[in-house]
Amino acid sequence: MKKLAILIAFLSIYSVTKAQGDYEPKMVILAPFATTIDPNLKAETDKQTEALKSSPMATGQLPADGGKPENIKLMAKSTFSFFKRVSFSKTISLTAQDYLIYKFYEHFENCLILLGSETSGGELADLQKIAVKENTTYVLNFPKVSFYKENKQTVCKIQVQLYDVQSNQILFNKEYTGGWNNPGFEFACETGTIGCTINNALAPAFQEVIRGVASTNKTIVRARELAEQRAAYIEKSVYPKTFDALLVKDVVKDSTVNFNNLYQNFYSPDRAKFVAFFITTLDKKDAKPLLAAKSDNNVKIITSKNIKYSGYLDQRPQTYAYIVTGINYLGKWYYKKSEATYFDADDAKAGKLEFLNNLQGWDYFADNSAEPSDGFWDGELFRKVQDKRKDPDWEKYKKMWADDEKENREYVGQYELIADELKAGKREAEKKFRQRLVDLILPHYENMVKSKLNHFAKLGANYQFLNLIYPASGDVVLNPFKVVDENGVARIRFFVLIPKDNQLYEWTLPKPYVLKKGEYTDEPITNTIKAFTTWNFADETLEDDAFWKEKILLKDGGSYKYLKLIR
Repeated sequence: MKKLAILIAFLSIYSVTKAQGDYEPKMVILAPFATTIDPNLKAETDKQTEALKSSPMATGQLPADGGKPENIKLMAKSTFSFFKRVSFSKTISLTAQDYLIYKFYEHFENCLILLGSETSGGELADLQKIAVKENTTYVLNFPKVSFYKENKQTVCKIQVQLYDVQSNQILFNKEYTGGWNNPGFEFACETGTIGCTINNALAPAFQEVIRGVASTNKTIVRARELAEQRAAYIEKSVYPKTFDALLVKDVVKDSTVNFNNLYQNFYSPDRAKFVAFFITTLDKKDAKPLLAAKSDNNVKIITSKNIKYSGYLDQRPQTYAYIVTGINYLGKWYYKKSEATYFDADDAKAGKLEFLNNLQGWDYFADNSAEPSDGFWDGELFRKVQDKRKDPDWEKYKKMWADDEKENREYVGQYELIADELKAGKREAEKKFRQRLVDLILPHYENMVKSKLNHFAKLGANYQFLNLIYPASGDVVLNPFKVVDENGVARIRFFVLIPKDNQLYEWTLPKPYVLKKGEYTDEPITNTIKAFTTWNFADETLEDDAFWKEKILLKDGGSYKYLKLIR
């Protein structure tokens, strides 16, 4: 279990170093050298080859790069060139490139996984020559490939080699065989297809490739060594350190936090911030129900079994750990329980150390060092709200980020922990305010139906769920409302409430919208209001003084020009 803790920390370290230096890892993937196809499969593979040759990648032009990073451009260019001489057996190389980019890019944004034009029978000198020519560290080679029938099933056998130029060695040289059943998950395919045989043969080979790179890549090796050094520091200097829990106990009033499970905490030098670590061992019979508990958000579950294992969902990790972080702001403490994790540990100490090793990914250590960093108290656990509009990718993603940016605008520069609590308080106050408005408006509508006034014959289904539009001040409220008249005609009419005196008016500037049978109300409401101001249902408030003053509350001779009092 200690190895798992170090591995998790190691991944967090080399994720941070992903953009440093030259492209890495650098790999060229060769096309199969010798391919044998059972005559009974020739028609199928020829058909696949023709389909590949007529695909857009084979017949089109290289797409514009759109300002993409240089390594992405190089990889796309190599794929495009590879397609010019494509054949069915070369889908092995294409699949390898696709999967390895997907796996390596997560941690190395500057990886370079290219497709090569050469082939090799697998001799060491030949692979070295190719690596030097391509200026690459690794060569992934497929010297022999065969497709054949066995027990009425199509089978693919692939010889796979991974060459490392640093040691001038072939790191592994093995044969892998795959049948045509769908393996699911990352290698999902249609059962019974020849493409499935390739996926099944390559799946275990790719794990060997990744292990080979991880064991020889200098950056990864250095990251692993650093992770081990940091783990040793945590075990010798952080874990046994005496701690004072009085302040944490005084601040944290959360029924899901059990102080009997507190095993370490520490404070910033000014004692304005803290982080506390909690852990407990669960009885096996109680573990699974706890996994379904809804008291924690973003729960992590680390199990010893692969998700493909048939009993994966029935596993019951017995160690449960979490942290509580706190910040004192303007004399008030704000705190948050987070990083809830279920996992298996060999014993109590191993579990505590494993969870403490998360510090390696939380900026506890200085860059490229096993010494603590002064930046921890403004690091991952104490992030501040960023102004999305200043992000270099704002123009590219502003439509996607717009709602999030708007929600966080007033909190830019504030600690996320504090901002989250302030937003939660604001949402609760907003909920209470909206309920008060509903309680004021609904009696007006219900009384009009009862008295058969103002063409209120019937209220629409779910009429109690009101669309309420108002400025932050809350002194005026616009409510588009579906009303059915005495002739059975459904209309959207627009009403305005002045909360301070509980007076309801009908807004006469827009005409009531007659709904067609089965028509929803959202689009007509949006289109009507957009004729006067900028608004959509995602907006919490409508901040447009000109709209409220000139289109709603404008007076003429002492009376509202566009509002008709509902009596």
